[in-house]
Amino acid sequence: MSFKKGQSVILTNPRGEEKSGKFLRIENLGHHRGGGEYLVVEIAGKEVKARASKVKAA
Repeated sequence: MSFKKGQSVILTNPRGEEKSGKFLRIENLGHHRGGGEYLVVEIAGKEVKARASKVKAA
């Protein structure tokens, strides 16, 4: 599923809480451990990186 810039999304944080925000872009952190593609979501004015499995459309 691909998101459009500014689209409303819901992010599930590590504690299981759902936070709403908006999708900004996709960042590739490389092929080392912890790398790969992350979605950048703006939540309460802060940019947060999250795996695609933790983000869904609002």
